Amino acid sequence: MGDPTEKMLEGYKREDEFMEKVSQCGGFDIEHLRGRPACFWAAEIAEDETAPKDIVLYARFGIHKYNMIEGTNLQLHGIEKYNVYRKVPYSIHHVTAVAKDPSAGGSLVTFQTSFYEEGFGVKRLSCFIARPKLGPHGNITLDEDDSPLTESEPTDKSSLPEWPGENAFEDKKHYYVVKKSEVRKNDWIRLYLELAFYTANLALPNLDLSKLVITKVAVYSSDESIVVPNERLTARNAIFYIKYKYCPHKSKARGCKRIRDRIAIIRRKLDKFSGDITLTFEGTCEWRRTFL
Repeated sequence: MGDPTEKMLEGYKREDEFMEKVSQCGGFDIEHLRGRPACFWAAEIAEDETAPKDIVLYARFGIHKYNMIEGTNLQLHGIEKYNVYRKVPYSIHHVTAVAKDPSAGGSLVTFQTSFYEEGFGVKRLSCFIARPKLGPHGNITLDEDDSPLTESEPTDKSSLPEWPGENAFEDKKHYYVVKKSEVRKNDWIRLYLELAFYTANLALPNLDLSKLVITKVAVYSSDESIVVPNERLTARNAIFYIKYKYCPHKSKARGCKRIRDRIAIIRRKLDKFSGDITLTFEGTCEWRRTFL
């Protein structure tokens, strides 16, 4: 039957060899690779298929990062394919999507984005690649700035802050209460909420992100050099306090009544050197964050 330890080591070796090939391909166009380990999953999305919710959220987040840095307004059009390498307590996602450019008459562009996800009680989601596709298969390589975090590299392990209380928002040097029109205009605020809510509520039956209703948003930044209050929305380091309702039975007739407000707290960090953007939020549902 063979030595179990020997078989395990051989399995690790094959896994490492496969992931080295994935890295050489840039992580995206890996259809030609054979011998995928059990911890690696890849799928293509047909035109009549719906991509998994988390993959769609990740693609939108990658496009948001690109828009934030480049000043563009790309929008997600669809998902082509994705792959996931999952090893407790982290996973690496590569997503190939199609983005639409309204400024170019709605032209479509293939878009690639990659994420490093880690944590349990507190989840950290880092986007380290977000770009239009660079070229044909075989011409994409990971350069130093495009490499995902590794377990040995430092990450922000601090816990999330508590809700500061309504009186705290009167501190105009650090807080900005976002106007409803700004929440509608900056749809990435809702994206942050959807990412946090989806991650913390996977156990909910028939989870429907369209039933989330934002009731209040405040953003905190320690940067006192910000003079225009709403510029805190684009601060590299910021904490977003989002009060919301989840209304799974919402309708035009009944609205969203008798539903308690809940809170999402999301920390954003945008590295000014690498351009990596990291969101930190709760990885499990915390009922103590529910307003009575």
